Amino acid sequence: MNLIKIKLGMTKLLFIISCFLLTSCQPPQYADTVFRGGTVVTMDDERSHAQAVAIYDGKIIFVGSNQNADSLMGVDTKIIELEGKMLMPSFHDAHSHVRAGGSSLNGCSLHSATDISAIRNKLIECANAKNYGVDEWVIGGGWPLSAFPEAGPTSAMLDEVFNNRPAVFFDAFAHSAWLSSRALELAKIDKTTPDPPQGVIVRDTGTGIPTGTLRDAAVSSVISILPAEEDEDRYSDLLLGIREANKFGITAFIDPGVSEQGLKDYQAADRRDELSARVITSLSPIGSMSDKFGPEIFDLLSIRDQYRSDLLDVDSVKVYVDGVIETRTSFMLEPYLDGSNFPPFYHLAELKELYAKLDKMGIQIHTHAIGDAAIRSALDAYEHTISINGRNDNRHQIVHLQLIDDEDIPRFGELGIAANFQCMWCYRDVYIDLAVDIVGEKRTNAFYAVNSIKNSGGLIVGGSDWDVSSLNPLDAIETAITRKDPFSNSGVELGVGQQIDLTDALDMYTRNAAHVMRLEKKTGSIEVGKFADLIVLNANLYETPVEDINEVEVLLTLLNGEVIYTAPNHQDLEKN
Repeated sequence: MNLIKIKLGMTKLLFIISCFLLTSCQPPQYADTVFRGGTVVTMDDERSHAQAVAIYDGKIIFVGSNQNADSLMGVDTKIIELEGKMLMPSFHDAHSHVRAGGSSLNGCSLHSATDISAIRNKLIECANAKNYGVDEWVIGGGWPLSAFPEAGPTSAMLDEVFNNRPAVFFDAFAHSAWLSSRALELAKIDKTTPDPPQGVIVRDTGTGIPTGTLRDAAVSSVISILPAEEDEDRYSDLLLGIREANKFGITAFIDPGVSEQGLKDYQAADRRDELSARVITSLSPIGSMSDKFGPEIFDLLSIRDQYRSDLLDVDSVKVYVDGVIETRTSFMLEPYLDGSNFPPFYHLAELKELYAKLDKMGIQIHTHAIGDAAIRSALDAYEHTISINGRNDNRHQIVHLQLIDDEDIPRFGELGIAANFQCMWCYRDVYIDLAVDIVGEKRTNAFYAVNSIKNSGGLIVGGSDWDVSSLNPLDAIETAITRKDPFSNSGVELGVGQQIDLTDALDMYTRNAAHVMRLEKKTGSIEVGKFADLIVLNANLYETPVEDINEVEVLLTLLNGEVIYTAPNHQDLEKN
């Protein structure tokens, strides 16, 4: 592989600096910062590599050789010797619940527990550490569906551990809730309570009494009675989530399902100069739970401009079309193995009307669709919208895309709809084993058709869905390449021929995600004139064994040329 392509001579460099970046047409004599002595992976159109990068006033002014970069180094220039390390564009995460992720880091999290015994131990730890008041709500999340493969968890364990306090724990997919008996009582859920549309109250098959598990729209009944989080705590959660993203090299993300209060929190961080990322808030007054929009979405959209800034883009809305396969709440073309199916959250005519209206307003429609029938409905609605409004630059996308019918794969490229995958899910874990029992081996092996979408001309984009799964892009990138467990590096591959190569996987988290975020002229690649949103890795990914990619570490993260994260014990990188 040709590792070095020197693209800019000094004459061309100075011309670009003087006449494109600076109003005075006089180039800076020296750069603010120069990175040299490593491998620069630019992710530009040619996917070229270089040796050095120079930054002035937050923007990239040079990409090329060490020798040519030397002339831009003055007395006050910060020189970062890469010493063989890798410099690349920072990561962009096109689907990440950042504030919720921060809350999980601060709160009672069950994410690391994989079985009932471990879940019980985590709950006991939480009860002992938090010292809850007698009537105080216990709120947490992250329990795995696979630990309760049948009907879901029951209230008994929460009643025992939390001494009959009101308690609610959301599952790792955030589509189910586990309630204590006291919480069920406060939510007014009993034997006579009907299932809401697009929701399920799990019941004892003999008595009809609710067991303690709610699914999809039914979860709204408990969300609506939860006490409001204190402003200080909520803001602290947001900052913690943003800092965690920066730690993994992420400087741009889409936060899906943001309410008006969420907008206010992001605006507060922006005004206090604590927003160290470029953010699209994908708005939803119903928060993160699946339900139908009413007029309130348009009330929220009508005031969105007051929150817009250089770092905040508010022209996006999240729409749920279905739930998740593992709880049989996804909308399928063929029934589940037990003969059931689940209706979509919108009739197709409703979805078409909603999409056309949002699209006409210049809104990016960020669609949650997992089952093959739900994905087809979303594509049909997008196609209708194009026929009504014409093609535009709203950059619509569908996220998750667990099971796509073969007939619908080419439609992503034809319609210009981005395919937003969570590649951390692209291997055979306990959830895949659960899905085999629900939809069968053939459909399961067709999950997450990343390479098929790419080969058919669709734009593939990367998102973590944190805190549902790992925030680290390198975990997802390795999995996209191997389709195996990135932690054990073992197991059978999921999906024949659905592996992609390293460059395609990096595209998903850099230039492709930047495009869907409307940032491609500013970020997503290392090119002269773009913002210096960069990361330094401790190893060259192109020289790293594939099975070790997720062990590579981010050492530095920069936004607008300023260091916003430095790995422990690597402060020396910032020295002249």
